[in-house]
Amino acid sequence: MEKIPILLMFLGHIWVDTSQGILPVVLPKLKETLDLNYFQVGFVVTVLNLTSSVIQPIFGYISDKIRTGWFVPVGILWTACMMGLLGWAPGYRTVLLLVGFAGLGTAAFHPRAMMVVNLMSGSRKGLGAAIFSTGGNLGFALGPMVGSLLVLGFGLHATIGLLGPGVLMALTIFLCPGDFLRREAPEKWKGKSAEDRSHSVLWRSLILTCLVVTLRSWAYLSSITYLPLFMQEQGHPLTTGSLVLTVFLAGGAAAGLYGGHLSDRVGRRRVIIVSLLLYPIFMSLMILSSGPVLWFLAAASGAALLASFSVTIVLAQEILPRNLGLASGLILGLGFGMGGLGAAVSGWIADMIGLYKTVWILALVPALGSVVGAFIRMPRTNPLASVLPSIPQGERMK
Repeated sequence: MEKIPILLMFLGHIWVDTSQGILPVVLPKLKETLDLNYFQVGFVVTVLNLTSSVIQPIFGYISDKIRTGWFVPVGILWTACMMGLLGWAPGYRTVLLLVGFAGLGTAAFHPRAMMVVNLMSGSRKGLGAAIFSTGGNLGFALGPMVGSLLVLGFGLHATIGLLGPGVLMALTIFLCPGDFLRREAPEKWKGKSAEDRSHSVLWRSLILTCLVVTLRSWAYLSSITYLPLFMQEQGHPLTTGSLVLTVFLAGGAAAGLYGGHLSDRVGRRRVIIVSLLLYPIFMSLMILSSGPVLWFLAAASGAALLASFSVTIVLAQEILPRNLGLASGLILGLGFGMGGLGAAVSGWIADMIGLYKTVWILALVPALGSVVGAFIRMPRTNPLASVLPSIPQGERMK
């Protein structure tokens, strides 16, 4: 494992997601300044989700075909610049353009940066992916804090403050010695007949992995949206609900880091299956609990749900070892973005049958992901593995 490149990807991930994470703080001010309605506010979020998540596989595919190491520093700088200019937008159309362009920077950064992490992690790919994913979790946690510091402290125009750290981070990565931005996935191995035999299995396994991510993201994003409201409905103050959500997410962040490391030892599928099976147990107990045990069960529920967060990324990359960018884009972008639609479905269900019953349904959704995960199959042998060890390290990277 090469620590410096992974550290730089970790820090870059923090700032990319911090930059887009200021949006929840900026939107209320823009609504007031530009006299927007709630639909317009919601559409801004939709545009960011479409450009930052759903089209990530396209950038991943491009990264597999041509050298795009520059996507990493430029993606960081571009996202910080577009979000930095958001507070200066003179009208609603400009807001949509800036948010849409910011999403493109995010979509370009994630697959290529995850490819770098994969190639730099050696045999500890699960740990490398976990470190990278933790950077994103920290970034989303820091986004509202940074946004509050800038916008609430100095006004809307202070969003330009995102640009300074963005420039510094981009230059640091661009000027850092080493060839980590130029390294590519191994070339396609020779042996067409073997590839043809495994092709359907590979793509079926990748689709199943994306389905696992979609189901997990549905529960995850719905929890973020509705858990404080559920706690309030159960008679707790809204502040308590917010703190429960914080504990839930903190448990998930810690388990996500350890889950990647554990998957290097016991296997990817095993971590996915077991963790998603544990979630309905912990979440069900949490729904029925009160008092001090509630906090422990909130942390345990978050840990069970997100322990496989980085594992699914590495699993997809191992299924498609010659298409690391596409695999990363599908998991980080499309899978997560489609899961986001589940939050809207959860709201519709809650309107129909009530929030309490909906939360019970959401507690069971990840169990379906566990069942799906059991059908994921990896190739018995990786032809690249038999070829690459015989190639000198210097030759592999040419």
